[in-house]
Amino acid sequence: MKTRPILFALACLACAGAQAQRAVPDSIPASAQLDKQGVQKPDPFAGSHRPTPRVYGGDAAAQPNDHVFKGFRRDPQPLAGVEVAPNVAIEGGAVLLPDRGLHRVEPGTENAPIDLRERGTSSHLGVKYALPESEGVSAYGKVGVAHSVRKASGTSVADTGVYTGAGANYKVDKATTVSGEYTRHGNAASTFKGLSKDGIKANLKMGF
Repeated sequence: MKTRPILFALACLACAGAQAQRAVPDSIPASAQLDKQGVQKPDPFAGSHRPTPRVYGGDAAAQPNDHVFKGFRRDPQPLAGVEVAPNVAIEGGAVLLPDRGLHRVEPGTENAPIDLRERGTSSHLGVKYALPESEGVSAYGKVGVAHSVRKASGTSVADTGVYTGAGANYKVDKATTVSGEYTRHGNAASTFKGLSKDGIKANLKMGF
């Protein structure tokens, strides 16, 4: 007689276990069910990651159509940087003293190397923050240290000070860009009596 209650209890337990097994899938979160079915969940961080650092560099003074002007050359402005975070970079560059821009040279010397011992340089190293481009407009600001040196009459004159720079670019179309920039290489402008062209500059780049 005692076996009947025991069998009845075992049957109840078996039924309860079967009901629990059937109820488990219903209690699994929807995200887990999607994973089980092979459906990938959307990544909330998609598109927000960009590998860093990113190295860049070149001649900041280069113009796409300089080759058209035979017998002329443009003083280079080497520039290099490394982007350490989105929109933030460590950047360094240099300009010649004086920076003559596009100028006429003696025939056959267009590609001759520039003797820095006779010219001098003003170099800088700083931090650059660039605003993301929006509707063809981009802007940036820079701050750092500038060091300028020039040799004249066998003597060397140097200046070290705060470097500041700011600028904006407007891309008119694929081949045309209008830009403006302000730079200051410490006290180089006064130390070298105007050889350093600090101040506001405007530029128009056109490719054809």
